[in-house]
Amino acid sequence: MKFDAILYWMVRTASWVFIHLVSRPQVSGQEHMPRTGPLLIVANHLSWYDPLLLGSIFPRRLWFFTKRELFDWPFVGWFGRVTGQIPVCRGEGDRTAMEKALTYLREGKAVVIFPEGTTAQQEQMLTAHTGAAMLALRTGVVVLPVAHTGTRRILRLGSWIPKINVQVGRSFTTEVPKGMARKVSLQVITQEIMEHIAEMLPLEQRGVYRVEIGHPEEMQTSS
Repeated sequence: MKFDAILYWMVRTASWVFIHLVSRPQVSGQEHMPRTGPLLIVANHLSWYDPLLLGSIFPRRLWFFTKRELFDWPFVGWFGRVTGQIPVCRGEGDRTAMEKALTYLREGKAVVIFPEGTTAQQEQMLTAHTGAAMLALRTGVVVLPVAHTGTRRILRLGSWIPKINVQVGRSFTTEVPKGMARKVSLQVITQEIMEHIAEMLPLEQRGVYRVEIGHPEEMQTSS
């Protein structure tokens, strides 16, 4: 095993221990996680703990879109460079980051993207960027939606060892509707992706994607 892989699994193990020390994670839908093959994982974004959480629950190695500023941090930046995480400039179209993600997906890797691009301060879903839709349409890979609640309460005053709920949804693929302009198709696919995430969240946390869809596995509000 190469050094970068050894390092990833060491940090992943440490993350698993840390997450279980500071929270009570409950995960459902693990049977929907593909163990091999190219995979685009899309999730709502609440806290900087989210990558640690997802990395610790998935049984395969993941590659994350990571804001470029973190690569200037002493250990975090070194870890990101060694393990090939994807630096991205937030708030602008980052072609280099998207091309790197496309390469990873074509190599059969599992890439994680938070389509909202930033954390939701009030645990409400925010309007997503179209990057995830572009990756899905350009590659045709399987998209795996993940919804979680509670990570904003980790290590916060008044929230002693909060419960974290994670729901892994059924994977799906996307395609461009016939006759639809590219820009419009990206918006349509983005909406589809975010609704897959939203329908697994409590209604009050769906924010701009407040779709009142009955879901048999709807998550309960975290405590």
